[in-house]
Amino acid sequence: MQRWKRRGTWARLGVLFACYLLLPALTTAAIGLFSTPDSGMMLFILMLFIAFPLATIALAAWDAVKEGFTALWIVMPILFFIAPTVIFFNESALIYGAIYSLLAVTANKIGSLFHSKSHSTNSPRES
Repeated sequence: MQRWKRRGTWARLGVLFACYLLLPALTTAAIGLFSTPDSGMMLFILMLFIAFPLATIALAAWDAVKEGFTALWIVMPILFFIAPTVIFFNESALIYGAIYSLLAVTANKIGSLFHSKSHSTNSPRES
């Protein structure tokens, strides 16, 4: 099966996109209900520096262990980060999307080292 057609990779990328959209939405809702504006800024900074990178690294490494290395993790994190940047942040946050893509491709490459390759039994081994 071609790498682009595997559902597992697209499911993990969908979870990443959901994290990129839901975490800022929940943070915005929590700021409105419970905290002051200064602590809200701190929550957004923690999200940019801790939550998003950890989610990106975890999902990219998990995908690599399950499916192997794919080039999708080079492009998709920055594409997915455009929507939250427009909605919740400003354009100066786009650099973080590029950083998340670098983290994702690194984690995907390292995780692919632990990917167990299937062995074909269609042809006999030569002795």
